Amino acid sequence: MCTMTVVPRPDGWVRVAFNRDEQRARPAGLPPRRWRVGPRVAVLPIDPVSGGTWLAVNDAGLVLALLNVTSAGPAPPLAAAGRSRGEVIPALLGCNSLAAAIGDVERVIEFAAFAPFRLVLVGLGVAADIRWDGFQVMVVNRLVGGSPLLYTSSGLGDHLVEYARRELFEACFAGPAAGWEAAQDEFHRHATPGGEHLGVNMARTDARTVSHSVVTVGPDGAVFTYHPDAPDRPADRVVLDLPFPWAGMA
Repeated sequence: MCTMTVVPRPDGWVRVAFNRDEQRARPAGLPPRRWRVGPRVAVLPIDPVSGGTWLAVNDAGLVLALLNVTSAGPAPPLAAAGRSRGEVIPALLGCNSLAAAIGDVERVIEFAAFAPFRLVLVGLGVAADIRWDGFQVMVVNRLVGGSPLLYTSSGLGDHLVEYARRELFEACFAGPAAGWEAAQDEFHRHATPGGEHLGVNMARTDARTVSHSVVTVGPDGAVFTYHPDAPDRPADRVVLDLPFPWAGMA
């Protein structure tokens, strides 16, 4: 249950926004902090239940995001070990590029131990969508720079929300690229009157959008902005800068 957009800015930066949807009874996520993973430094919020995360950026300029997958087809076999999907991103944060992370995925991730998920990696002008549906792994690469990208899911079934959210997405980004940053903010704030379970800013009796994050990545660093509630609700934001090791070098 989540919605993610990847939006290229006219200045060449990339802006990733993420609405995290969770069960109302689940403890709130912990705000982002800096972690060292091998040679890399990363910024990520923490899920206090799993100790893992749903979104991170490291100082190689690699953004990693995780969404659940709920398919309309046959239910996949139960994950034998029942490991939390929040463990997936931390296992890859030491990678120095998107290509390295893709190469490491099958080496370090034991897919059969996890319930279905979609891992999205963004870096160096390319987004990689690695989808595990419980039966097989599929990898799709897309260029970032031509048009915004959307990834979304719902515990009710991904197919139930995909059409409504994509229709809104296409309407929000129909204008020129100069307005895409504002369109991205509008899209992630959008609730659907009378169909709140379908909205990007989602609400149901058992679940709702619990946080909104924006990761902006440029040539010399990234900025992680974390809003610890739904994007249309007041909350104290946390903003962390992450300079890249080569920043300021001639």
